[in-house]
Amino acid sequence: MGVWTEFTSITKKLDEVVHQPVNEKNRTSVLEEVETLLDKRTAMLEQLSEPSQEEKSMVREVMKRDLKINQKLEFLFDRLKSDMRNAKKQKSSKQRYVNPYQSVSGYDGMYLDHKK
Repeated sequence: MGVWTEFTSITKKLDEVVHQPVNEKNRTSVLEEVETLLDKRTAMLEQLSEPSQEEKSMVREVMKRDLKINQKLEFLFDRLKSDMRNAKKQKSSKQRYVNPYQSVSGYDGMYLDHKK
């Protein structure tokens, strides 16, 4: 199997993995699989040579898929960031609900008479 053929097959697999529905239950496994495939592709980039005439069609296909993959990865990354922000917000909201007077200053409601 040629290097470009293998690179194209990894790209197709990555495209399939990225475009499958992602929810909270399978997010970890999808992200691990994406990371594995991206590592394989990165390692193969060093082995790629100048494509021949037959391989140029594969290169065009890889470039088209790569644009779609990048857009989808950006979308997944944004969703992950927003979920992390929401989890952090929920944690602080829960903490404020459990101890509502935590942030109240110790001098609140104290009267000081400055007259002499």
